[in-house]
Amino acid sequence: MDLRIGHNENLYYGGHIGYAVHSEHRGHHYAGKAVLLLKELALAHGMEKVTITCNPDNLPSRKTCEYVGAELKGIVAVPPHNDLYQRGEKEKCIYELVW
Repeated sequence: MDLRIGHNENLYYGGHIGYAVHSEHRGHHYAGKAVLLLKELALAHGMEKVTITCNPDNLPSRKTCEYVGAELKGIVAVPPHNDLYQRGEKEKCIYELVW
C-alpha cells in the first residue's frame, strides 16, 4: 500500500494510492479496506480527495475503486513521455475518491 502525497502529472496517471494483494489473499476486499484506512493520513496531508488509477482491463482493481466509493472520471491515454507508457501502459482508468 502506498500513499503518494502531492499533485503532478505523474500522480494523475499513477494515482495517489497504489496497492497490491498476493493471489492467495485476494477476494476479501483487503485492498479496499486498506484504502479506507488511509483516509486519516491523507486528510492530515490536506488531501480531501485522492486519485486511484488502474489499467482498464484490471477488473479486480476497478472493483476495489467501486468498493471504496471512488468515481470513474474517465479512461485516458497515457502520454508517450510518461514512464508508465514506457512500461507498456497506454491507458488508465482515473478514479477520484473524495473523503
